[in-house]
Amino acid sequence: MLVEMDDNLANAVNPESCRLVGKECRDCISSSAAIVAMLCPSLDAVGAQQLFFKMYKHNGCGGMARSFVREYLGAVEPEYIAPAKAMPFYEVAACA
Repeated sequence: MLVEMDDNLANAVNPESCRLVGKECRDCISSSAAIVAMLCPSLDAVGAQQLFFKMYKHNGCGGMARSFVREYLGAVEPEYIAPAKAMPFYEVAACA
């Protein structure tokens, strides 16, 4: 029988167990967002938030969703934002 990820709770993220081993929420969220950005750089904010809630199912983790989305978007935006090209200079005549 195959075990679905949802059925396997052995590796579930839980803030209490994380604190026992010395992990901090912000560090965890930041590193996870960076990894997700490398693996899947095309998500928008809504998609990143949905992925966060699939990864972090514990109610105690929900408060970090915005931080995850910010970290994710910060990691992928430089790849998708093209450098601004210099705009040609035009002189505009004043209206009379």
